[in-house]
Amino acid sequence: MESLLVLNPLILGIPVTDMDFSWCPFWVQVHGLPLEKLTKRNGEIIGAKIGRLIRVEAHCEGLLLYRNFLRIMVEIDVTKPIPRGFSLRSGQAQGEGDVTLWISFKYEKLSNFCFDCGRLGHDRHSCKFVSREAGSKSGYGPQLRTGIARPTGFPIEYYRKKVDDLADSVRPMLH
Repeated sequence: MESLLVLNPLILGIPVTDMDFSWCPFWVQVHGLPLEKLTKRNGEIIGAKIGRLIRVEAHCEGLLLYRNFLRIMVEIDVTKPIPRGFSLRSGQAQGEGDVTLWISFKYEKLSNFCFDCGRLGHDRHSCKFVSREAGSKSGYGPQLRTGIARPTGFPIEYYRKKVDDLADSVRPMLH
């Protein structure tokens, strides 16, 4: 029914009423990063700012060129507004000065949430956190939802090795 259900393993000796059900894992796609920022390390930094980083989808440490976005799994505090993204100051080539980029987050399997306050569990018609006027300028909306990213298939190293092997096989013919 497109509502969020948070499950946790039971812990012996702790009453269910004392357990914390406010954190839930999500796959988050980070869109709009410059090419040179598509790295596992940047995924770790961004994930730690969003919530509790679980993992970065990465087959290597260097540039992650098999997608045009980073994909990270993060536990998010579902009692707070979900993060929409962040601004990134980026130096521009050819002396044009700094440019501010909007780096947006898209959530896979995101349940219903309020487009006014950004919290899960209610819609804009029953929101008690922000006024309707403030909510209309919140920036929340259906654009924060996305489908599940398809598997990437072979890691980029596979393709690099194929290219290197091909180059090695052609090199003797050139001499």
